[in-house]
Amino acid sequence: MPPENSASRALITAAVMLAVVMQVLDLTIVNVALPHMMGSLHANSDQITWALTSYMVANVIILPLTGLLVERYGQRKLMLWSVVGFVIASALCGQSHSLAEIVLWRFIQGIFGAALAPVGQTIMLGAYPPEKRGQAMAILGIGIMLGPILGPTLGGYLTDTLSWRWVFYVNIPFGIMAFLLMQMVPDSGKSAHPRPVDWLGFALMAVGFGALTAVLSLGDQEDWFSSRTIIILTLLTFLGLFFFVWRSLTVAHPVVDLRLLRDRNLSIGSLGIGIFGLALFGTMVILPIMLENLIHYEAFTAGLVMAPQGFGAMLAMMLAGRLLGRGINPRNIVIAGIVFGAYGSWLTTQYNLDISPGWVIWPGFIRGIGFGLITIPLFTLAFSTLSKAQQAEGSGIFNLMRTLGGSIGIAVVSTVMTQETQVGWSQMGGHINAFNPNLQNYLDAAGLTPNATTWQVMGNLLLNSQASMRGILDAFMLVLWGFLAMLPLILLLKKPKAVVAPGGAPGH
Repeated sequence: MPPENSASRALITAAVMLAVVMQVLDLTIVNVALPHMMGSLHANSDQITWALTSYMVANVIILPLTGLLVERYGQRKLMLWSVVGFVIASALCGQSHSLAEIVLWRFIQGIFGAALAPVGQTIMLGAYPPEKRGQAMAILGIGIMLGPILGPTLGGYLTDTLSWRWVFYVNIPFGIMAFLLMQMVPDSGKSAHPRPVDWLGFALMAVGFGALTAVLSLGDQEDWFSSRTIIILTLLTFLGLFFFVWRSLTVAHPVVDLRLLRDRNLSIGSLGIGIFGLALFGTMVILPIMLENLIHYEAFTAGLVMAPQGFGAMLAMMLAGRLLGRGINPRNIVIAGIVFGAYGSWLTTQYNLDISPGWVIWPGFIRGIGFGLITIPLFTLAFSTLSKAQQAEGSGIFNLMRTLGGSIGIAVVSTVMTQETQVGWSQMGGHINAFNPNLQNYLDAAGLTPNATTWQVMGNLLLNSQASMRGILDAFMLVLWGFLAMLPLILLLKKPKAVVAPGGAPGH
């Protein structure tokens, strides 16, 4: 039963919001600190993204267990333990002095952070009466969107004024406040007869998804299938995922009930949100590296020019909720979001090393509108043909695909960026020679003479930066194709008979 006391409801909302914002903030606050972490942890731009990827892989592995953990321990106890573990792991992340350490602690941080958002959503739904659950989800949605808005700006400020370690230490006060307020949350959800856990299925899923992410992240560094490590990881990916799917379709209580994917809207919607995750998190990786390493923005400035993407997303989510409430076909809203997202991404493919801040702000804002128009209507479409009893299991699949898409997206975008930078360096470097008349004209115009110092400057500064920019533009092009790939999928979705708001309550 929802609490009748509005003050108790407000405290529960504050507790959930603190926990959820802390977890969502950690997805974006780290991005602007990546270039600074590279130097401290002796990692290149491809390796440092493991600090993001390991966090998301842990989320992918633990998310399907959330419902089972609630049945065994209850909502409040699970949230309390999650907050405590998340805060301790955050402190250890801040103490890291090597790439291996940061990857380990980020993985543990992801394990404890996985349950915060889905359990927080369930607590919010239980704290409000049915007629106010739409309001509750709107409040939670705004909290979730605070991450893309506050994350880059706050992360940049902390990195510039203190150090990159404070993007992790900032979780400590948030976590302490969330832990104290969480004592007000009623303990519910615990079952006297919890479902059995399919530990074999869980292990197969963890091996399959973990190995897949490792292949994508390490492939370029290890020269793909010329490496024995990549071959072994690929075999583990294939075997783990094959037997995970087989077991999920045959046992009575699978970790993830893949039989629900017979529903066309859920299967296509889940695939769509996976591609969406690639576009969203891929963008959040590319931009800080470009702004700080190539255009030489300070971390705080980079965060400021990235923040409008979050504002655009928040405004678009509010608009999408209103449009759904008025009976607008969610498929049309998603298509509009794809158009905005694709246009904003196309603008980024026109970047060069001399762009002004406005060229980052406006494409980001437009792309954010696309993100916001896609999220809630796609959720609505994916769940519109499921029965109420199937929605909890369907939510596990949907959230799993969103997080997995983000994890794979970070790995793929980082690989494309690194590989195309090397290709660009080789191709453009071939034109820097004393026999190229165009190069001679360039040197004459710049007042330079062809000597050893000139070749060093050309190679180490100009060529490196231009090759890196080429790799980044190719990564942006991949994000653009991600948006376009969603369009034919959306056209295959069935129009819902009734609008279903996030959380399963019919929209009004």
